[in-house]
Amino acid sequence: MKSIDKFLGAALVFLMALMTLGCLWQVVTRFILSNPSKYTEEFLRYALIWLTMLGAPYAYGQYKHIAFQFITAKFQPQNLLRNKIIIECIVLFLSISVFVVGGIMVTLNSSGQISPAMQMPMEFYYVGLPISGILTSLYCIKHLSAYFKEMKEA
Repeated sequence: MKSIDKFLGAALVFLMALMTLGCLWQVVTRFILSNPSKYTEEFLRYALIWLTMLGAPYAYGQYKHIAFQFITAKFQPQNLLRNKIIIECIVLFLSISVFVVGGIMVTLNSSGQISPAMQMPMEFYYVGLPISGILTSLYCIKHLSAYFKEMKEA
């Protein structure tokens, strides 16, 4: 998992850098050259989608996602662990059903479509959904195994 963490971290930094440069280029072409680039707006839109689809599993895997700890802080340690396991199971179910299965369906439905400005196949943009689901599922399985190990020790 550490190699996935490093790869995702590097990919997210690279995407942010590309988006910054793309945004800067759009400003230069629009306001200085008075001829806005037709590619950068579409590129930034899809780069943001990919940033989100890769960033959400990365944050989830690092335990940096949004959590309502003020509710769970009142639980007993044994109940807290059960609660975490139930939540992970729900996340795993949603990741597989919505992102992986739904993402594959959306990706297949977009076959034959081409993006307007960059003329790229739309499958390239939509394949981020199942990839995000697979990554989230991997992190979820990692969390579940740690929780079950903790439960055995308790």
